[in-house]
Amino acid sequence: MSAQYEALAAKARAMYGRRLRKGELVRISRMDSVQQVLAELSQQPAWAEAARALAAGPLVTRARLEDALRGQVRREGLRLASFIRQEDWALMDFPVLRAELERILAALRRLHASLYKETEELPRAYVSRAKVNLEGLRRCADFSGLVEATRGSIFFDALNRLRAGEALPDYGVTEALLWSVYYRHILRLIRRRYEGDARRLLEQSVGSQVDMLNIMHILRMKQYFPQEDNYLPVLLPYHYKVKPDQIRAMCGAPTPQAVMDLVEATPYACAFRGAGPDDLQTRYSAVLYRLSRRQLRMGKPSVYTAVAYLNLRELELRAVVSAVETVKYHQSLDPALLQLLDD
Repeated sequence: MSAQYEALAAKARAMYGRRLRKGELVRISRMDSVQQVLAELSQQPAWAEAARALAAGPLVTRARLEDALRGQVRREGLRLASFIRQEDWALMDFPVLRAELERILAALRRLHASLYKETEELPRAYVSRAKVNLEGLRRCADFSGLVEATRGSIFFDALNRLRAGEALPDYGVTEALLWSVYYRHILRLIRRRYEGDARRLLEQSVGSQVDMLNIMHILRMKQYFPQEDNYLPVLLPYHYKVKPDQIRAMCGAPTPQAVMDLVEATPYACAFRGAGPDDLQTRYSAVLYRLSRRQLRMGKPSVYTAVAYLNLRELELRAVVSAVETVKYHQSLDPALLQLLDD
């Protein structure tokens, strides 16, 4: 076992020890104002850095909140990156790739709406490792400019195929296509660079995510676009434990319930059983939480330890955002979000 992976696991577990617990999230969700929440978070090691930055700025919108919290998670990922081997760096660039993807989609939304929206500043290390021209994305005036800003990145070829005169491509199709490129790239890295337990764990994590996302896409299409019969644009071109014939059967099912009946024959039956259209994201998050938590706490140290930590922090981020929104709009905290935090 690599001593470097042991050091990585020790660092990740120590950082995870500062996480927010269920009881703390419930208490935060019952506060009287967003400023009270920020004051409390600024005293919590898990989110103090982000909360203090927010408290010093203008009105706390959902976008500013997510940006600040995600910025903190990104910086934590960079700290963990210093503990990994050089041959793991390509895989550990996955947060940079996701940041590139998010900015491509933000630029496409702006072009569709003809409305400029500033995005949060990325850590300098992200900018230096990005293959996408981030400033070019920020300033592009048409889809051709957007595509050119991605030249040299893993996303360029796919986006270049969507160029058709002056027309903007469909946002949903483009989003599904970019996520397909992202997952295909990550899976190719795993298969080329890893073997044994590390490869098995990484494929389990990524493969399970893709399987569940495909099931979710089909269920949503059946619910909201029952007349649609072309599912290929929204499905990720990879199968882990859900086989191609099962996916085809789900696409051909007449109703969402018929899809759920077919899901019963997959390893994800328990995850989706009884779920409604609004529950799908929560069910997906709960599975990712369990996989990542098990690896971080008890798994053999490997590069997946860092991946698991970042998964858990991203899920915690969503729970914190929901708690702040609960206070801001005087709502009740969704109990399902508590599944994403430890006691």
